[in-house]
Amino acid sequence: MPPTIPIGSQIVGEDHPTYIIAEIGINHNGDEKMAMRLIEESAKAGADAVKFQKRDLTSLYPQEVLDHPEKFEQTFQYMIPVLKEVELPDEVFPRLKEKADSLGVDFLCTPFDANSANFLNNLNIPAFKIASADLTNIDLIELISEFGKPLILSTGMSHWEEIECAANFLHLNMIPFALLHCRSVYPVWPRDVNLRMLNKLKAFDCPVGYSGHEVGIVIPLAAASMGASIIEKHITLDKRMRGPDHKVSLEPYEFKRMVRDIRISDQATGKPKRFLLRGEILNRELFGKSLVAKENIAAGTEITRAMIETKGPGKGISPFKIKELVGKTAERDIPKGGFFLETDLAGTTNTSFPVPKGNWGLIARFTDFNDILVHNPKVIEFHLAEKDFNLSFQPTEYYNCQLVVHGPEYIGDKLHDLCSGNEEIRQISVAQTIRTIKLAESIAPCFQGKLKIITHPGAMSMNVKLSPSRLQDALLRSLDEILPHCAANTEFLLENLPPYPWYFGGQWKGNYFMNADEIDQFCRQNQLGICFDLSHAALYCNAKEKDLSQFIHTILPHIRHIHFADGYGLDGEGMQIGEGDIDLAAVMPLFAGYQGSWVPEIWRGHLNKGQGFIEALTRLSKWQL
Repeated sequence: MPPTIPIGSQIVGEDHPTYIIAEIGINHNGDEKMAMRLIEESAKAGADAVKFQKRDLTSLYPQEVLDHPEKFEQTFQYMIPVLKEVELPDEVFPRLKEKADSLGVDFLCTPFDANSANFLNNLNIPAFKIASADLTNIDLIELISEFGKPLILSTGMSHWEEIECAANFLHLNMIPFALLHCRSVYPVWPRDVNLRMLNKLKAFDCPVGYSGHEVGIVIPLAAASMGASIIEKHITLDKRMRGPDHKVSLEPYEFKRMVRDIRISDQATGKPKRFLLRGEILNRELFGKSLVAKENIAAGTEITRAMIETKGPGKGISPFKIKELVGKTAERDIPKGGFFLETDLAGTTNTSFPVPKGNWGLIARFTDFNDILVHNPKVIEFHLAEKDFNLSFQPTEYYNCQLVVHGPEYIGDKLHDLCSGNEEIRQISVAQTIRTIKLAESIAPCFQGKLKIITHPGAMSMNVKLSPSRLQDALLRSLDEILPHCAANTEFLLENLPPYPWYFGGQWKGNYFMNADEIDQFCRQNQLGICFDLSHAALYCNAKEKDLSQFIHTILPHIRHIHFADGYGLDGEGMQIGEGDIDLAAVMPLFAGYQGSWVPEIWRGHLNKGQGFIEALTRLSKWQL
């Protein structure tokens, strides 16, 4: 795993969101009110931390330099009066830290001397920044290391062997630290930035980042996309102010734009793990190619190259596997045009799996019900599409399993939405839900136990954020119209939703029935249960940086049915168990006492007689559900 360090409540490292520091430095110009406003603007822009500087000038410079800078080089003549002017009194720093804490941003500071370091340690800041000029100041680094806080070291104006010495010292003393690539000139030209140093600094087995002195936001964005775990950039209220750093700083609107774009970069960078998006899975099936039988092949026949051709759609085995298929003996009759399956390569169909002890089931469509039924599930969940209402499915025998029916997600080219502010869409969605109830109750006598109906509340939008209170009001109106149609032995359930649901085309955003506290309150007030979708909850927690275990704990009393699937990132829902980024070892034991119904809901898991579902049941077996 890539190295990480803790700063405040956050974990900083390559697999975590970029930690963005608003470098206020001395851009407050010695004015406490301006410093406070800069903290406020940094928080509004979305920074994770603000950073100041602290100097005890009398311990830093000889008295003659402080009293008569005009006797020394021009840089002294310019900077010494500036540093005197902008140094904030000691009593201001606790107030600044309190302000930052109240706004939820970490308060960091760079000490330039031992007195300042001790002062800041007594202030209990969460981490220390070491300026480029002090990378070789082993006395200061040694002192700060004794505080046991993480260190962030800038590497500007340093030789490689000096960086090496500092890193070795910190590793030896087991001090968590990060290194920032930096060019200590103001401004630095893009041609001189040399961001490839980010990768070289990773050799020191620590998080790496970038501290920028360039003009604009392009370089920090490039650094973030190259894996910088920390971005530090100056912020100012006005670039025209007097002072050395204002001209290379970002004004609040620019800083906010930089933060926004870095967050987009974080999402785009992802992790070094290959998985298919839901749209890719469908497009692979629609446009992909498979190996199919060129003629009727009887069971027991040796399969030759002449019996195989490549055709769409992509529902069979990949054409890459044609050499594996040639020479196999057909274990089943394969009709002309029929797909060759993975089971034809293995020689047998995998229908065995560790049978769960609980009230487990499988998902089916009317068209593959009999194929799924051979696995003897205790629960059958039918996922309806809108056109399924036109199918003549009417079972005539009694099945020893419970019935769950999941309503359609589409109405023609519109989305099913019981929360819609468009009254026409809401009414059509209500009507479709009632139609689902009637269909389910017509076939329920052929199944055992209580009938469960599941529907999505809706509440999705494109490019706009919708009001949760208005969405809730619309949902309550819809439920008032739907619930009277449910029979006494029918249980009506709403499903928790993901933050970025996948539908045909467009970037959709969820707006309601995702937050655990929101769901808990709704269910308590309306005496409703839910269908809990694990991958939906995980994606929401990823998006909002919430704890999934706590999410589950909050809504567990309301769960009446579960969809088990893994998830990845912000919108990778319905993944095979163990192939996403859910910490299953942490969350699955939370369901140890659950007595209700559940199914694995793996995308395209129904193909090949439910092989994806069977694999999920096998992987879930370790938790003895």
